[in-house]
Amino acid sequence: MNLRTTTTSLLLAACTAALTAQGPLTVGNLVVVTVNTGTNTSAVTLQEYSYTAAPTPTVTPVQAIVLPTAPAGANRQFTIRGAATSEGYLNVSNSGTHLVLAGYDAPPGTANTAIEASTAAVVNRVIATVDFTGTIDTSTAITDAYDGTTSFQGNIRAATSLDGITGFWLSGTGSGSSGGVRYVGGLGQSTSLLLNAGAPSNCRVVGLYDGQLYTTSASTVYLGVCTVGTGIPTTGSQPVTLLPGFPAGGGTTAGSAYDFFWADQNTVYVADDNSPASTVGGISKWTFNGSLWSRAYRWTVNLTPTSNWGARGITGFTRDGVTTVWATMNDNANGTTNLVSVVDTGAGATVNVLATAAAGTAFRGVRFLAKPTTAIRFPAACGGSADIRFAGNGELGTDVRTTVATPAGIPLVVYGTTHLGVSVDPTCSCVLGPSLDILVASAVSTLSIPNNVALVGVTLYTQGIDFLAGGVCNNPLPHSLTDYYSFTVQ
Repeated sequence: MNLRTTTTSLLLAACTAALTAQGPLTVGNLVVVTVNTGTNTSAVTLQEYSYTAAPTPTVTPVQAIVLPTAPAGANRQFTIRGAATSEGYLNVSNSGTHLVLAGYDAPPGTANTAIEASTAAVVNRVIATVDFTGTIDTSTAITDAYDGTTSFQGNIRAATSLDGITGFWLSGTGSGSSGGVRYVGGLGQSTSLLLNAGAPSNCRVVGLYDGQLYTTSASTVYLGVCTVGTGIPTTGSQPVTLLPGFPAGGGTTAGSAYDFFWADQNTVYVADDNSPASTVGGISKWTFNGSLWSRAYRWTVNLTPTSNWGARGITGFTRDGVTTVWATMNDNANGTTNLVSVVDTGAGATVNVLATAAAGTAFRGVRFLAKPTTAIRFPAACGGSADIRFAGNGELGTDVRTTVATPAGIPLVVYGTTHLGVSVDPTCSCVLGPSLDILVASAVSTLSIPNNVALVGVTLYTQGIDFLAGGVCNNPLPHSLTDYYSFTVQ
């Protein structure tokens, strides 16, 4: 599947809809969605914080980016319902270059009841992007998604993208067939496509990780993180499947998942907003044993019936095998939301309160700003059905991951320090991208980049080989090749 093609109309939309925020975003900082609470729609502020881990975890405000509250050129006004705890979730595009979120084309102060009962044709559902230079785009206003009626509250909750330009995936709930997980073709588009083959139509937060689309839900038997189809679908009739091991019964008391952060393919941290006295509310670490997911442990603030905080927004970063998680947590006793951090040293790790939302305001989504990825894909595929996926941004102390998808034979992953660019078999057109410095006999390979500054600027290459798969290449034995990626250590 090639989702990288940018049409002329998309480029024009990107150029004509730009607004400049107060300043560029800084890698290594946090961004938190902040809204005014109450019975009306709220302006949306993206509060940027710098984070210091030692000697005591602290945050310092850097800037407040207010999304448009009135139309400007192609850009729409952008608000969310102030009291809606299920709205305002934030994502970073897979490219690491854009913040992405979803809201409404309505002015601040509009009654929440009017928004939740409206159809998208009357009150458009809007996708907002902010790139790291501070450029805002709210030109994508959807007319057919997450409708409400007088008896059904429709709402859009989250959006994500590969690059912030050429395609978007949305989540929320709506009447009829207007809910679920949906796809929008790119900036400036006005219509969407329902991806779900069936339930759940009530979806919470959508996200992309390692070439797969996910959503969370707390509906019927979907009480956790779910895959949506296989890979990153752009067509309908996709099955939504709960990850095996997440609760499929017991209602929201068994699981009330919102946002999620993947540390690696076998570890996902999930924000659960269950109320005080629950045994699952807070930040949960889930791990995979090859067949089932299980809750390893969970963190909250003060494990007592009156102070057990739930969580809704969550983000994280893993370096040198150690994961730091940040979350927005609700203090039910005092009616406030808090930004917290925790370094995963085990079940007894300390949850640190970094900031508390001011009176009359609330924190919603949160994202850590890692460095944008340096990965570039080059066309070299030849024969066979195998494809390649690459995940990671090449930072020191982090992992990159290469996956040979849908192999027909024996999958191999190649890493190299130089680009060969030569035919493997002179009788076919297969091109081996990297030199054969490392050959891994596996469909999935994780390469850990040492935290050594001497490696900064080194460019590496990776490619997949489908060995004994048949195809057009037979020297020395039948095989096919995937495209290859280059990435630069940073």
